[in-house]
Amino acid sequence: MDAAFGFLFRLTGDEWMDPIIGISFMSALVSLMITLMTARFIDQKKMKALKEKSKLYQEKMKEAQKKGNMKNVKKYQQEFSKLTMEMMSSSMRPMLFTFPPIILIFSWLRYLIPHDQVIIVLPFSLPYWGNDLGWLGWYILMSFSTSPLFKKILNIEGP
Repeated sequence: MDAAFGFLFRLTGDEWMDPIIGISFMSALVSLMITLMTARFIDQKKMKALKEKSKLYQEKMKEAQKKGNMKNVKKYQQEFSKLTMEMMSSSMRPMLFTFPPIILIFSWLRYLIPHDQVIIVLPFSLPYWGNDLGWLGWYILMSFSTSPLFKKILNIEGP
């Protein structure tokens, strides 16, 4: 892994900035890989239809709750649950292909960067984490921003 991606952690020569850049690139790379696998292995038309159906059942549930019709609420809840299970089972296939590389990358990052090394200090505090983030916290934060971006760019309906 170091031969392929180690240079990302030595771009500037700045020991504070290099891990930030390297982890950001690795997070974007993994997000892109997951998005591409999702596009490849999930039927986008089917996923979009399932999402629209589930949204419809949610609206019907709300209406039935307002009217106090618990029989219909239960019926719509069951249909919604079936759709949710179908969407989840569809999303499992790409995970089979993305999980092994992710394990390799995380193992390498854990080896490369000490677990107690602070990568970035945020100007605000996150619940349970505080404002000091190590490599995993920074990775997750970056992935939350890059993953939706790639899905939007590639028009992916994934879970």
